[in-house]
Amino acid sequence: MNIFWTNRLIAAVVAAVSIAVASGVVVDAYGATGPAAQPKAVISNPVVSNPVARAAPAPAAAQSGPPAPRIIVIDRNFILQRSSAGQDMVNQVQNLSKQAETEFKNQETQLATEANQLQQQLAILAPDVRDTKEKEFTNKQQAFQTKVAQRQAEIQAGFNKAAHQLEVALEPILKGIMIERGANMVVDRSAVILSTVDVDVTPVAVQRLDKALPHVKVELTAAPAGAAAGAAIAAAPKAPAVVPAAAPPKK
Repeated sequence: MNIFWTNRLIAAVVAAVSIAVASGVVVDAYGATGPAAQPKAVISNPVVSNPVARAAPAPAAAQSGPPAPRIIVIDRNFILQRSSAGQDMVNQVQNLSKQAETEFKNQETQLATEANQLQQQLAILAPDVRDTKEKEFTNKQQAFQTKVAQRQAEIQAGFNKAAHQLEVALEPILKGIMIERGANMVVDRSAVILSTVDVDVTPVAVQRLDKALPHVKVELTAAPAGAAAGAAIAAAPKAPAVVPAAAPPKK
């Protein structure tokens, strides 16, 4: 029985990462409070066919209104998957998962052996002894599942902590690109429906991030309260169960 489904864990971890950026400020999507979700945006560069209309000054009301948005776009998934730090983080999570699988494999085997032995004994045990042994085994089973779930939650928390470091390093990089491009807003590519201009600065952001933060350490980190319980329900493997045997008929 496979204790840690590594591929599922990595997919869940990567899916959990979101480096959403709005108005030049990186939004922490790992539990911190941030602005509301970005609305879908249409980026366009309309051509004015009438040169006179193009040269005409804007009405006074428009001039006194908010500044027109000048947008640049990033692909947050690409940054995670292709940056040196992002790739390193995923590799470290895979290694931590494999280590946990190896560590818990022996305990799982021992529980399976104990379950088989107990199953064979139930039919000949006195009712009170049978109930005691079943309860003891159930406690061991639950403790094992809790331990596995706790490790999963610690790996997830460690990844989230490393991802936050990546966000912190990325923020000044994006602000610098905004100044260079004269932009006042950063939008994630997933929010773009249509565009007639190429304002994607992801390659530049990844290049600069690789220089500023080529490596981030992913360590086992204490999970928030309740995280382990949620992981136990969602993904913890089930230790071998014991099916109560019927008592032998009385003669």
